[in-house]
Amino acid sequence: MQKGGMRPQGRRSEEIAQSRWVEYLAQFTRENRGAHARLEVMGEGVGRQVETENQPFEGADADVKDRERTVWLHFGSGTADHLAHGIHEARAIRALAPQGGMGAVLEIEAEDGTKTLLELTPAESFALPPR
Repeated sequence: MQKGGMRPQGRRSEEIAQSRWVEYLAQFTRENRGAHARLEVMGEGVGRQVETENQPFEGADADVKDRERTVWLHFGSGTADHLAHGIHEARAIRALAPQGGMGAVLEIEAEDGTKTLLELTPAESFALPPR
C-alpha cells in the first residue's frame, strides 16, 4: 500500500458519489461479507494505526441523513468479537474492485484528511452463507 493512499498495481480506484454511498455500501457488503479484513487509519496526529487485522468483515453502511456523513464499518461474527469503526465527517469514499487474487479495498477520507483503509481478502476465500 502506498503511504497515505490506495495502491495502483494496475487497479484504478473509483470515487463513489456521496449520493450513492448508502446503495454502494449495501452492495459492497453483499459482495464481501465474510472476507477477512485489515483496517488501518492514517493521518496527522494518529500516524498509522492498524485498528484490526484478520477479522471477518460484517458490513459497511453510511449515515447521510440530516447532513450527517458518517461511514460505519463492522467486523466480527458475534457479540463477543464485534467491532464497529465509525468515520465521522467523511468527505470521500474510494474503491478498488477485487482483481487478480486480491480482494476489494475501500478508502474513506474524513474532512480532517485522516484516511481509513479497509483491505479485504477475496470474498470467496471466506464466504459466509447469505443472510
